[in-house]
Amino acid sequence: MFKWIRLFWIKAASKEMAGRHAQARFDFSLRKKMTPRDIADMFNDFAEDYEQVYVTLDWRPFEVVGDFMAKLIPEDHRSKLKVLDVGAGTGLLGNKLKNDGFTHVDGLDPAENMLNVAKRRNIYQRYLCAFINKERNGAIETDYYDYIVASGAFNEGLIPCEAFQEMIRIVKPGGRITFTVPTRYINSSDNLRDQLLPLIDQLAQEGVWEVTSVALEDGELSSTDGPGTLYSLRVFVSEKKF
Repeated sequence: MFKWIRLFWIKAASKEMAGRHAQARFDFSLRKKMTPRDIADMFNDFAEDYEQVYVTLDWRPFEVVGDFMAKLIPEDHRSKLKVLDVGAGTGLLGNKLKNDGFTHVDGLDPAENMLNVAKRRNIYQRYLCAFINKERNGAIETDYYDYIVASGAFNEGLIPCEAFQEMIRIVKPGGRITFTVPTRYINSSDNLRDQLLPLIDQLAQEGVWEVTSVALEDGELSSTDGPGTLYSLRVFVSEKKF
């Protein structure tokens, strides 16, 4: 019960917060009518308080993804890999990876102020202020990254399913796309419910990737998100249009 009291308090406090679209920070239903630029601006105005607020919710998908990467990849091999953190935000996942020995990690996020927080801490090698969708990002070569990771970036209005087209292009064959998603976001988001799981299954059947899924219990992602899943998609092709 205490976790819901905390979430209620934060949602109520968001009504008093300064910044654009402040109430949509925690009421994801409001994002359905917002543009990607609106949502990026929301996070731009939230950047300096972001980590403090999410610590209150015991928010830790970055730890779940980081721990999975550390278990998957031997310590003496981590510094040789190029990793892209998509929806990097203030660098929580990037910092976790850096501390675990992944020394070549780039961060991509459309909210420049969020990236600036990470930049002050010198977390990433390269900072890419951009959206990720099906459009080709000319700043990133095909088959450039060994791994792509994302934590807390698959919910209403953030990474669209069409972005897998670009992620497949920029990750090397044999590399992985690893991310978490709470079950309740899949159920409530039109983008995730109608597209994410069918797309994962379809591309697995077509041999584009091999799926590893890890069930996450209530409390593993945060005190309020409920159960979820970590997906790690081992990609076998350089490009896939859909």
